[in-house]
Amino acid sequence: MIYVLNQKHISSSVAIDRISAHFSAAHILVSDHYEEGLHGHNYLVGIEVEGSMDIHDMIVDFVFLENMLSEVLTEWDHFVLLPSKNKNMKIHENKDNLEIVYGKRLYSIPKAEIKLLDCTNVTAETLARLLGEKIQIYLKKETFWERIQALKVTIWEKSYYRADYTIRTNSLES
Repeated sequence: MIYVLNQKHISSSVAIDRISAHFSAAHILVSDHYEEGLHGHNYLVGIEVEGSMDIHDMIVDFVFLENMLSEVLTEWDHFVLLPSKNKNMKIHENKDNLEIVYGKRLYSIPKAEIKLLDCTNVTAETLARLLGEKIQIYLKKETFWERIQALKVTIWEKSYYRADYTIRTNSLES
């Protein structure tokens, strides 16, 4: 008996590991029952792109992935990352600063040092999702996009705390 593999169901993956991709940022966690003060992390990042290979036996060039990831991470590196949709946190503009109020805390931070993110809390899970969405925008501009089947982003907050976010082809828009 001869088996013929359907090439559309075969995929490989390439990845950039956490050793080469990282950023440093501060954040605050606030919920109805929990609040944490302003603190920071040296986040480590990994991405994996799964797809079919081209005629040169490549999914995507490592250098392209590394450069793209570096550019995206620069947007968050050395900033205070704040949620724009947290009902327990009030953010007010005061001249060149943003005043952040929650619980008994009040912070006043220069606007130029803050990135407001579209989320309710800046968690590792949220950062993985937002980063995945940013990377997807970059990849959609490339000719290899049609061959991509999945994109996985991993964020390590510490060496033993990580969050993964995966975008599969059935949820990717062409």
